[in-house]
Amino acid sequence: MYQAPVQAALPSPAHFAAVSALIKSVFHVPAVAVALHGAPANADGGVYRSFLEIPLIKDHETIGTLRILDTSERAFNERDCQLLEGFAKLVVDQVELWSEASRDGLTGAMTRRAFSESLRKSFASRQRTRSKASLILFDLDHFKRVNDTWGHAAGDAVLKAVSRTVLREMRVEDSFGRVGGEEFAVLVSNAGATTAGDVAERMRRAIESTVVEGYAHIKVTASFGVAEASDAVLDVEDWSDRADAQLYAAKEDGRNRVAIAPMAKPLTPVN
Repeated sequence: MYQAPVQAALPSPAHFAAVSALIKSVFHVPAVAVALHGAPANADGGVYRSFLEIPLIKDHETIGTLRILDTSERAFNERDCQLLEGFAKLVVDQVELWSEASRDGLTGAMTRRAFSESLRKSFASRQRTRSKASLILFDLDHFKRVNDTWGHAAGDAVLKAVSRTVLREMRVEDSFGRVGGEEFAVLVSNAGATTAGDVAERMRRAIESTVVEGYAHIKVTASFGVAEASDAVLDVEDWSDRADAQLYAAKEDGRNRVAIAPMAKPLTPVN
């Protein structure tokens, strides 16, 4: 099975909604799937009898595929291939523009704005589908001491090393963002607090073992807060506040640990 290189962040399926709608109308097909290496395809579920697939190529490297699907038996011709290749170039341009606008230049993580957008969409999707989702917030322990003692170049090296470590430990369906100077967030899709806690603990141990290139003498640890988007969570701000409260608790309890928010019960309406 092909294992793609880890990517810091990937556009959500909603990012391709407009071009997908255009492709559907041009080819008269019910479904279009955009699959980027490191993320699943975004097509709706269904039974399809025929498809045409074109690779998405950027800088002579394949970064994913664009596929049109039909529920009927259908033979695609050379003109269809050429037309879909044109759309594939448009998708690649969208990916590149999204990457430039949505990735933090130092760490490769999603920017605060891009991550917040993903968080809002995930919360809205959970409300519709009743699926699970969890949020991890973490920051680096005593990071100011690193900058004050060894300088900002050392601080930047630490941030980059930690980001690479986290990306290696992440599941491909999850999102990673830099939401503050030394504060990061991970959106754990289709998972409750227990699974997210396991993910956070794995990241915590990996960060603790990270060797910072050029600054091997600097030891890095991080504190984590985890909260599941349960029915008791009112909105995205409430969800973030719950994870942040656990992050604060982890620091108060000695740092370099994971704290998980207890599952709260939904408020019962008063008659």
